[in-house]
Amino acid sequence: MMKKIILSAALLLSFSAADIAIGPRQASVSAADIAIGPRQAFAAGGGAEKPRVILTVNGKAITADELTKRLWWVYAAQEIASLVDERLLLEEAARLKVTVDEKQVAKKYEELRADYKNNEKFEKNLKSMNCSVQELKIVLRNAFLIRNLALTTKNITVTDTDIQKTYDNDDERFTTPESVHLREIFVKTGAEADGIYTALSSGADFAKLASLKSTDEKRKNEGGDMGFVPRHMLQPELWELVFALKPGQYTKPLATHGGYSILKLEELRPPEKIKYETAKEGIKANLLDQLITQELANLVVELRSKAKFEAPK
Repeated sequence: MMKKIILSAALLLSFSAADIAIGPRQASVSAADIAIGPRQAFAAGGGAEKPRVILTVNGKAITADELTKRLWWVYAAQEIASLVDERLLLEEAARLKVTVDEKQVAKKYEELRADYKNNEKFEKNLKSMNCSVQELKIVLRNAFLIRNLALTTKNITVTDTDIQKTYDNDDERFTTPESVHLREIFVKTGAEADGIYTALSSGADFAKLASLKSTDEKRKNEGGDMGFVPRHMLQPELWELVFALKPGQYTKPLATHGGYSILKLEELRPPEKIKYETAKEGIKANLLDQLITQELANLVVELRSKAKFEAPK
């Protein structure tokens, strides 16, 4: 995830000029118009080695070098367009004296850092992408600047009516799927599974046996607890087996990938519509992001039409 964060602030704030479909880029400078540097740089082995053939067509070779060059120009064009959009938006933000709450920047930075076990791993990952902590903070700050620019140039609001309409018109999105609360005992051999099944049939406690016998290190310390598993996460035939159980019952040993499983049904949870009050803030944030994205798309088109593009001679 970190690499994407460095490349685009969009992923952090749910928007980005780079991710906006703004239509034809007639005003943009193409990669082909820019002197990037000697093409030898892309040749495998600096041109000294024999080109590696990846495919032949009617006896004629397509080399890895040809593919590399083609891919480079494709991605270069995309990134140049993205950089142009970002530069134009930041210039407009500066012109309008748009500001950023530095506390928001610091909070987002801490959220990213918290994804790592320690600060050393976080900074090591940054370093591997040739990015410093300070550069990451600049990326974040620019993302907030661009977002605030959209809010400055247009009075963007989300009404309760908008939220209610979205909630009412999308039952699937705001309905939790049918799910089952399961426990699992997983062992390597059928003989072990049969022995455990016999013990369960004699009244042994499932959770205790899972802790003692299961080879799944992740779950054995939790008595084999898998939590609630949505229907779509289970294979159809497995769902049918589980769905046929009553709470407290368990399956016979099942041959699964790498071993044998015994599953116990703790609870069956039917589909349930999420309450409006629970979903309200999330819907509002999503609608606001959509409006901001559209405003930035419109703004980029306007700024591009006024911008002067020049490629070095």
